Amino acid sequence: MPIPDIEQWPRGAAPDFKDPSKTFLISFWSSAITPARECLTQLSKFADEYRDQGLIVVAVTEEPAGGILPLLDSPKYKEGIRFAIGCDPDRSTYRQFMSESWQNTLPTAFLAQAGKIVWIGNPRNAQDVLAAVFAGKWTPEGRKEMYEQGAAATKRFMEFEKNLNILIDRRQWDAALEVITEMEKDPNKSLAREGRLLRVSILQQAGKTSEALELCDSLVAKTNDWEVASEVAKMLASPLFQKPDLARATIAALRGISLSKKQEALAYVALAEVQMRAGQRDLAINTFEKSLILAVSSEIDLIQDRLAEVRTPPSVQPPTSNPATP
Repeated sequence: MPIPDIEQWPRGAAPDFKDPSKTFLISFWSSAITPARECLTQLSKFADEYRDQGLIVVAVTEEPAGGILPLLDSPKYKEGIRFAIGCDPDRSTYRQFMSESWQNTLPTAFLAQAGKIVWIGNPRNAQDVLAAVFAGKWTPEGRKEMYEQGAAATKRFMEFEKNLNILIDRRQWDAALEVITEMEKDPNKSLAREGRLLRVSILQQAGKTSEALELCDSLVAKTNDWEVASEVAKMLASPLFQKPDLARATIAALRGISLSKKQEALAYVALAEVQMRAGQRDLAINTFEKSLILAVSSEIDLIQDRLAEVRTPPSVQPPTSNPATP
């Protein structure tokens, strides 16, 4: 791996790039390119998740430090960036990495272990790569196994979904719960998580509200995944529950925000939906507006559309009078 020669560090300090015990994820970005800018919060997640395993995350831009400080000090990024950012205005490091590997798209990340670059790609796609690298499975055989496991998990999910839809249509709740149990045992973490969330819905549809609420409490208390807590909050505040437990929903939504380190727009959206169900329209508007500050481009339209709906007071229809009878 080339040794980056960077003197300006507006956030964090220069790591020891020669340390053989560390794994480096070096991502090239620009504040002028939206996808590259939005990847910064994703890089923070990687830094948090793999820091104890020796991952060092660095983001490099060719912009001078003074040009990006306003962005770094903005509400979205001030606490959302938890790794070092270096400035490369003479583009020497860019040439070492990007030009030498024929890369010209931002963002592009380089993953290096034991002094060798083992992966190049969009940092948004680095999660599975990092998991494989730190599990010692980033080999040709390991990569093939990852692909096959992903394809098999997709096939299993489609089969689960098909069976569940049939059983739900027939209102065969016990059989549906048996399918859910199989999902929860699935080795694929995403599939198992989906099964746990679906169990809440099935229990409620089966009229087992107490069990559904107990499961919600358990999921929120035990999870380290902000998406799980936020999904539970939305379910608790949704028409799924005829008498929504808004106190529980609020606890779940706040837990989601906390687990997201207050950096995920959709965690705030979940809280806003709970506030709307509680009749706290003004508070919900404020929460939706806060979520927009954190939103990435793929989330902005969705949140703006929902905010427009919330801001529009429900129309009051005049009572319909009975037509006069001759």
